[in-house]
Amino acid sequence: MICIVFLISPSFAQNQGNQKKQPSSAIPGGFGSLQWGATLDDTKSKVTGKITYIDEKRVIMSKEHNIEYTYGFFHIDPSIAGPAAPQPGNKAAGKNASKKSPQPAASQQPQLYFVLVKFPYLAMEDVKKKIVDKYGPPTGENIHKNQGALIWDSENTAIIMWVDRYEKLPFCRKITYLGKQLAKDVNEYQKKIFSRNEIEILRNLNP
Repeated sequence: MICIVFLISPSFAQNQGNQKKQPSSAIPGGFGSLQWGATLDDTKSKVTGKITYIDEKRVIMSKEHNIEYTYGFFHIDPSIAGPAAPQPGNKAAGKNASKKSPQPAASQQPQLYFVLVKFPYLAMEDVKKKIVDKYGPPTGENIHKNQGALIWDSENTAIIMWVDRYEKLPFCRKITYLGKQLAKDVNEYQKKIFSRNEIEILRNLNP
């Protein structure tokens, strides 16, 4: 599930086009009662609907009526992350330890960083109105020929309403709620994975 946000985040600024507005202060730093960075175990008891599938490292899927929810998590592979960073309260770090926030330890539980909501096709304007009523007008959009995305942006969260063209009219069937800081961490981590795989392939190539 990491690939979902890896595709979204790099083009995020471009998707907002030339109509970017000030970030909305009404958008929460999470989804429902969950904050971004919530552990997978904590998320299990707070998902919307009934759980239908769990991958203990990457995803929880649930369903309520005709709406499906995918809760995506950031999991670090210890073999890629390297030695675990000092954790808060670790006295062994010493007085000269960096004042920056410590990076997640390799053994840390997967952390929530996006929620994808899917539902049967609805008219774009109906879905847009529901979000506008709650969070205000979109801060950006990139729609061409009734296809693209509307975006609501805040300091910690981006809401991306995907627009599909059907019979020349705009419809919507999915919305992504994205924790922006963790999404950046995922992208950096994904780059490390790609670099590691490329190096391994080069080593195995016959001269």
